[in-house]
Amino acid sequence: MKIETHPDSEKQSQMLKLLQFGTVMVFVDSRHPDVDVPAHLKGDFQLRLNFDYAYELDDFRVLPDRLEATLSFDKDEHFCVIPFTAVYLFVSHSVQHGILFTQSVPVEMLEYFAAEAQKQQDQEALEEKPKFNVVSGGSGSVESSAPAKSESKPKRGHLRVVK
Repeated sequence: MKIETHPDSEKQSQMLKLLQFGTVMVFVDSRHPDVDVPAHLKGDFQLRLNFDYAYELDDFRVLPDRLEATLSFDKDEHFCVIPFTAVYLFVSHSVQHGILFTQSVPVEMLEYFAAEAQKQQDQEALEEKPKFNVVSGGSGSVESSAPAKSESKPKRGHLRVVK
């Protein structure tokens, strides 16, 4: 999936663009004071909400500063107000495209991204280095951990000594 970064000022236009392709998953920091979602969802810094014109929500609006819609949560409806200041990522799985707004990413997500990047970097470093095993025994010899070739008798040369 391709993820682009855009400035916060483009949230409305990017949301409208992705909605043309279908469902857009919106990542919201619901701890933001102006976010209005059911009480059991407040406090989640990575709340994911799906929006789509195909849901035919009568009150779904993409305004310059927020999203509004009555959404269903476990068969209970709630009129949600999602200010764009609390939104940090849009993902459209139908076109395999994401848009990240780096200025709005919660600190916890930055820490997560940094840890994931470090893991990936460590994994790549491990894959680049040759791997060796120390063979126990008095010789102190070192043997590669690559698959061993099948043992066979030493080959004899094709030349013979003629007297």
